[in-house]
Amino acid sequence: MYGVPADESFAFFEGRRLDAVMYGRYQVALSFDGEVSIQIEGEIGVAAAGAAEEVVTDARDVARPLLDLLARTVVSVRVDPPTSLTLVFDDGTEVRAIDDLGPYESFTIHHGMSLWII
Repeated sequence: MYGVPADESFAFFEGRRLDAVMYGRYQVALSFDGEVSIQIEGEIGVAAAGAAEEVVTDARDVARPLLDLLARTVVSVRVDPPTSLTLVFDDGTEVRAIDDLGPYESFTIHHGMSLWII
């Protein structure tokens, strides 16, 4: 909708442990310790360490690799403005939230009381 801001690092994801993966009818939510979460309503890309990325519009298609990340920690974050945000986990798996720049929000990020709508 608005694109990923080029001036934001989202470094607060680093060191956060994935505590929950929750599915709704039109979204998947990844909740981390420290009041950090991301709700993805658009495309999501998942790549296991050394594997090709699989990009899907229905997050149920990548349920297994997402669930395997429970209790894993984010080691780095990559921002590719304006289209995506990638979380890299300690096992090498990468999860990418993709903004297709359409008229609707693709994902939202919460950090404490702060909110980003992308």
